[in-house]
This record gives sequence, C-alpha cells and structure tokens, in this order.
Amino acid sequence: MFDDLHGLDSTSSTLTYTRQYDCLNRITGQGLQIQYRFPRTSYRRSPNMVHVELIFTNTTTNKDIQSIKFLKSICLNIQGFDEIELLPNGTSIVASIGIDFNDKTQPAIFDISFDGNILSTSLSISCHVGELIEQKFLNETDFNQNLGTKNIDCCCFFLLFFFEILARLRGMNEITDNINIPETQFSKLNFSTIQTKVLQSANVVSVPSSSGDSTVFR
Repeated sequence: MFDDLHGLDSTSSTLTYTRQYDCLNRITGQGLQIQYRFPRTSYRRSPNMVHVELIFTNTTTNKDIQSIKFLKSICLNIQGFDEIELLPNGTSIVASIGIDFNDKTQPAIFDISFDGNILSTSLSISCHVGELIEQKFLNETDFNQNLGTKNIDCCCFFLLFFFEILARLRGMNEITDNINIPETQFSKLNFSTIQTKVLQSANVVSVPSSSGDSTVFR
C-alpha cells in the first residue's frame, strides 16, 4: 500500500474531482451513451440540490439523435435538463440536473425519451456520501474558534464540513484511529498523495496549518 501511495503525485491542495460514471451504455441506448459526474459546484436553480452533469454522446457514425427529453423522476426530487433538440453523430453535449438526495445515498432513478420513443430502461444515478458534503473554507483561527477550542491536535489535515461548521453539527459520528507505520515505510509516504485521496473521496477543503511542520495534518 505504501509503495502505491509513494508512486502517485499531487500538485495542489485543492482539487476538482470529476470522475465520470456510466449511466446508459451505447448498446442499450441504441447509439446514445450517457455518463454523469459531480462538478462540485452549486446548482443554480436550487442550491439545496446536488449538481450533476450528464454527458450525452452520439456514438453512431451516420445517424443524428433527436429530441432527448427528461420525462420524470421515479423516487427522488429531480430538476431535469432542458430538451436537447439535436445531437449529431459523433458529438457530445453536457447538460445539468439537480437532485435532492435528502442526505441519503439512495440512487436517483428517472426516465428519458429520444427520437420520439421512451427508453425502456430507467436510468440510475448513485451518489457517494462524499458528494453530499458542501465544502466551506475557514482559516485556522476561525476554524479553531468555531470548533470551540484554542488548541487542536488532530491526525488529519482535513475535517469535514457537512453544510455547517463542525461545532454546530448534530447527530454526526466522529471516528478516530491510529496507524502504526514502521520507520522503514514512513519515508515512502507521500503526504500530498494522501491529501489528494481525501479530496477525491469527499467535497472538502483543507484547513491551513501554521505550525510549519509538513507532517502535521489538521
């Protein structure tokens, strides 16, 4: 594990993580492929919803796809995308939707139509818990004050902001643990890579440290 971490690189303490997931494959979609991603920006129509981008791709070489429409959501509240009147062959277009996951990881299921026909299979979007978090930046002084203590010695540089400052949260669980690392392996640890992995897993922001010790994380 340490060798794998050591071999990876990170160049920034902030990260826009835009991994794409499959929503509709081109076989089921008869040439229409849909992927989705979480841009981690506010959804302008409703800031309480999770912003999701859909990437529509016409994978055919000789046929245009017409009138792609959002029809209805099956279980969760979804603000659908505007109709895509034409998607020429070999091209892609990005559309935004907003989903109210209600702080749950239950998949959002919805129906679409294109070329005048309703797709026989409903589409599903799953949301990892890390995408339900809204990041809020605070400097170290403000963070410590809101946490209700002047001195914080934490083993993690990142603390999660779940829509409000940590000290104001209710009903949340905090889990801490220690990892014993042999001295022979410690030198192989790439802390910037660990930082990157945290940012990839959740929509959080780092709290800068004034200690000057690169091995101390808050």
